[in-house]
Amino acid sequence: MHADKREKNPQAAQDPLQRFFEGCTDCDICRFLMDESCLVFPEIYRRYDEALTKKQSLRADALRDVTDRCTLCGLCPCPDVRANVIQAKAARVQDEGIKPGARVLSDLQTFGRLGRIAPKALNALFSLPVVRRLFQKFFELHPQRTLPPLAAENFFSWAARRGLDRKPPAQAGTRRIAYFSGCTAAYLFPEVARAVTAVFQRFGLAVYVPPQECCGMPTVVEGDMARSLRRIRANMERLLGLAGEGFDIVCSCPTCGYFMKGILKENACLATGCTDSGRHGEASSPNYGASSLADDAFSALDPSERLRLADSVFDAGEYLARRLAEGGFPGPLRPLKGRWVYYAPCHQREQGIGTPYAKILRKIPGLQLELIGSSTDCCGMGGSLGYKKNFYDASMQLGASLIEKIRKAAPEAVVTDCLSCRLQFQHLLDLPVYHPMEVLAAALEG
Repeated sequence: MHADKREKNPQAAQDPLQRFFEGCTDCDICRFLMDESCLVFPEIYRRYDEALTKKQSLRADALRDVTDRCTLCGLCPCPDVRANVIQAKAARVQDEGIKPGARVLSDLQTFGRLGRIAPKALNALFSLPVVRRLFQKFFELHPQRTLPPLAAENFFSWAARRGLDRKPPAQAGTRRIAYFSGCTAAYLFPEVARAVTAVFQRFGLAVYVPPQECCGMPTVVEGDMARSLRRIRANMERLLGLAGEGFDIVCSCPTCGYFMKGILKENACLATGCTDSGRHGEASSPNYGASSLADDAFSALDPSERLRLADSVFDAGEYLARRLAEGGFPGPLRPLKGRWVYYAPCHQREQGIGTPYAKILRKIPGLQLELIGSSTDCCGMGGSLGYKKNFYDASMQLGASLIEKIRKAAPEAVVTDCLSCRLQFQHLLDLPVYHPMEVLAAALEG
């Protein structure tokens, strides 16, 4: 941002949304870089051009609704953009409160825990047309979206029945995993979390499912920082404690992983500066100096602990690739027939770990796997945002390019590690959708 712009608008130093607007319109790169893969930048530049034409200035409060368009997909190139948008979302909720629909949709954890008592009865209730219509109207859901049913048995209950909620003792030669499943796998798709558990157990790893809260990403996207901070703090305390005991922290949800390894770290780096040498002793990632261009919405959390957490969490595919490099598969792989496509979701790509799942699944005999989608393609679901009435058309617009590519490829199935993408694909494509760990678990069954 040029000094003359700061002088023209002294409030930009305090207001994160105005700072974001001034910085991006001054740079202008994302006018063309993000014109098809983002909803925020096209709107920002449209309003900017309109203001220039009318020779008017845009105040920050006139830009507040723009934050509703941001899903925190991570595709924008500047970390201070995400930091300022998060802060702007939080400021808006602090001033205006959070709508009932946003509060409910962003809190699968609470809904899942309440439904644990009688999931079948709750699913039956919400299947009634009159209840569904009332729910859609009150919480402003799009009529073409159907909320997925809760699992008959959530993953945490399943894990507890098998004793996986108890810490395995430390044993020489055996690695211990603390598995962070994420809410969507826990309450909606427990078959995915069970497959992750089965694969790692086949590799001789001791799996522990610790108490865990929602990672915080869904509530941060809605600007609900009070609830987010409580949950993030609880997860940090537990996971860092387990890391200190020698557990490897493994996460199968790319959104949870990106939030803990990316968002929390970026904001800590922007607030304090980072000079780390890279995760887990790997090649150095870009270093950050402390930035005056962004506020840290997570300043209530110790930045050094956020950095430690980021360096302690492994993506499940990333972790499995390491185990394979050490000793190969635990046995022969059963052949699987099919011509499938694999989509690496936004939050997986933004972790900078390559595409480990694609490389692993291509080792399965008989399976033809094609990578689909570019580095800027997005399914468009945006987590709980995709269910909102006022976001549905935008969701379809964002995902149109990727959906068309999948249709042209005409696969027999789609593989992706993002369960939000899975919901979008199930909504738009008449194809089975699998998590990579489900595929690998099937190949290891023989």
